[in-house]
Amino acid sequence: MAFTLPDDLAPELYPLAWLAGTWRGYGILTYGETVPEQAVYQEMTFDHDGGPYLRQTTTIWTVDATRSKNLDFEMPGLQGASLLAPAQIWSTETTYWRPVGQEQPDGADAAETTEATADAENSGGPLTPVTRLELVSADPAGHVAVWEGWIQGPRAQVGTQAVGRARTAVPVEEMTRMFGLVGGDLMWTQDMAAFGQSEVTTYASGRLGRVDDLDDSAAQPGSALDPVDTAEPASDDAEPTV
Repeated sequence: MAFTLPDDLAPELYPLAWLAGTWRGYGILTYGETVPEQAVYQEMTFDHDGGPYLRQTTTIWTVDATRSKNLDFEMPGLQGASLLAPAQIWSTETTYWRPVGQEQPDGADAAETTEATADAENSGGPLTPVTRLELVSADPAGHVAVWEGWIQGPRAQVGTQAVGRARTAVPVEEMTRMFGLVGGDLMWTQDMAAFGQSEVTTYASGRLGRVDDLDDSAAQPGSALDPVDTAEPASDDAEPTV
């Protein structure tokens, strides 16, 4: 899906430009016995103020299973969102993405990052530069984190270098996230080690579609449900878990 380069976007952010905008869709939460597997509604917004960084705001809602319809997890993000009736906010987070340098990938970088780079190298075509990233994030559950990673073409991967928490917050030792543009949709996953577990395992995943018109009724959650079955996202936050 084509998109318009945002106005006044700093040149440093051009490698991240495909992320800019608002995305809505569906996903899965699961974390062993601590978080039972469940479908969720998700929104992500990547915006900027002209500075050399992107601000990402992510909100995840639980859904009312009695009013939502079954999902086919191969369906586009906006279509899936149209079948879900959001119930309560599960978590929200603000993250700042800052590009800190760009380099041409060598063979090791190609293996570490994307198959597309390896294919380009084998065909003699130009290699997509790797942009190194530094991120900081905070959530109302009491966590702050410093991340490092990379973005190359329509893929990005980041991992925590340090995670701080408030005294009463759930322990989180490590987090990793992957983002990719697949069929015009934003796909993402998060793995983490938390709740006293040292092993990094899957926590969240999602498929989100770009919203070109925020007022478009077809782009609203639950838009495919009967009017009596449509629920707006709750304004009162449930206590975030992570």
